[in-house]
Amino acid sequence: MNITEFLTDLQTRHDEAVVHADELRGQIEDLTGALAETEADLTELATARKVIAELAPTDDGGELDPPEPTTAYHCLPLPTRPS
Repeated sequence: MNITEFLTDLQTRHDEAVVHADELRGQIEDLTGALAETEADLTELATARKVIAELAPTDDGGELDPPEPTTAYHCLPLPTRPS
């Protein structure tokens, strides 16, 4: 392999890495937006649960205790790198 072929190969690999980095940035942007929306939904749901628990009487005339929030996370598949 001569120097010209070597430099051409390096440029090709660089160009592919730039495209892949741009794709990853786009995915991060999409996921960041989705996460913000989901966190806002969680906040609204927690508020609704708290208000309902405070307003809804139990059979014995007391208030409902809101259930403890879960901290379980759903596993999402990781994006695959194009070949």
